[in-house]
Amino acid sequence: MQTKVPPTALTAQQLAVLDRAGLGMTNTEIGAAMNLGVDTIKGYLRQVYDRLETTNRVHAFVRAWQSGLLSRSTPVGAVPVLSEEQKLILRIWGQGGNRRDVARALEVREIAAELYEDAVLDALGTRKRIVAVRRALEHLLIDPAGDALADLTTPMAADSGQGRTRHHRTMGGIGVSEPVDEARPESEPPGPLERAVTMLPSAHALTVHLGALAGLPGARSLAEVLAGAPQRRAAPTVVRLVHQALALGVPCALVLPAAAVDSDRAVEAVGLGAAWSCAVRQGAYDGTAAYLEAAHLLGTPVDEILIVCTADQAPVAGEAGFRRILTTTSTVPDTGPLRSPRPELNALERRIAELAAQGLGVAEIGDRVHAGEYLIRTRLADLRRRTGAVDDAHLVVRLITAEAIDTERLRADLPEPLPELDQAGRAVAALICTGTLSEAGANGVGLSLRTARTVEGRVVRALSRRGSRTHAAAVAVITGLVTPPPASPTHYLEPIGPVA
Repeated sequence: MQTKVPPTALTAQQLAVLDRAGLGMTNTEIGAAMNLGVDTIKGYLRQVYDRLETTNRVHAFVRAWQSGLLSRSTPVGAVPVLSEEQKLILRIWGQGGNRRDVARALEVREIAAELYEDAVLDALGTRKRIVAVRRALEHLLIDPAGDALADLTTPMAADSGQGRTRHHRTMGGIGVSEPVDEARPESEPPGPLERAVTMLPSAHALTVHLGALAGLPGARSLAEVLAGAPQRRAAPTVVRLVHQALALGVPCALVLPAAAVDSDRAVEAVGLGAAWSCAVRQGAYDGTAAYLEAAHLLGTPVDEILIVCTADQAPVAGEAGFRRILTTTSTVPDTGPLRSPRPELNALERRIAELAAQGLGVAEIGDRVHAGEYLIRTRLADLRRRTGAVDDAHLVVRLITAEAIDTERLRADLPEPLPELDQAGRAVAALICTGTLSEAGANGVGLSLRTARTVEGRVVRALSRRGSRTHAAAVAVITGLVTPPPASPTHYLEPIGPVA
């Protein structure tokens, strides 16, 4: 239960800063409007968080609004139509929750929770959470009185002891629903391939986005598939799904990212060069058209085509009218799980890792902790060995994901506003975060290594004021620009579209 905030809790200046933050203004924009420096604005916000006992600006705005510290603005426009789950997401945001909390409450993976969050933002006509929450408050769509984050994030599907009841959740904006996995006996584990294959007989064509095949090992050739040759090794689900489509005589189309290399090289990278009836490249600013062009070349109506793509492509395909959509949980493979869910670090190691995540070099870290460069390099190398990290960027991502280091300073110094990365930028950022920026990794996302290196420079400059690759990786993860893949490198499908 929330405690009542006294009306004298904030000064007039602090309230003015918080009110402007509620309009979606960045620290820079607030400073310009109030003729104050950015550091002063950050200082005011820190004071607001401390006095209201909140964790971020959305949480602080809701607490001040609920306590009557902010004047109630008049709602503009018609009342948005939201589902109960969308209102729940707004309430979670209002209590300082993040995407992980939303995923826990809805019982979905974080990469799927992003789609639900995007649908809420679309319904409220904004791309900023604080603006969405403010509009919901103005229209009386949510009432945060008595809300507690721990209660809100309790899973919605009750477990009766006999397994969860299957139900669907509708995502506003793209009209796609996601079935919750029904509990099965341990002797009958869920079969994502089997679920996907059941959709093929009723599908007249299959369209696969190259991102769904990123980094997968080579598959059998088309000739071997048609000859019935046994699989040499276990193939990823997406590849096996393509094989099944070929066996059923279902034509396949490939959608390539705008920055992809030529189609022949892209599909050969995954060993399926002869499997496609056509390959279509997305435009730099219009990804939807490629799916429609693929449908035209296949001569199949959109409602009879099964789409396999990455989660960020699901809304794009949805805008084109496709409703039978399967997403992969990640676009790049990890290089192996952490050796411990939460590595045990001593105080010095934790401090060194936190400074590395902030983008400081070895000499600067040594000055901060009063140690020599040799010691710093040795400790970083030992941390990489213990966590199985490829480089320092991969290391800090793993430590952040395992919640082994403090990210408060990182979050306080995030770039304002947060940069938006295009598809190539997000793919390369993911490669940096997983330590897979190699020729094979670049080819897996449809880029040459030379192009990926060029994009890498652009991504680092956009995410890190220090120009630090490690800092850029840390920013990409804590802001949700990149969702670290699951510990296992296995790719599997998650159905998010209704089966006709």
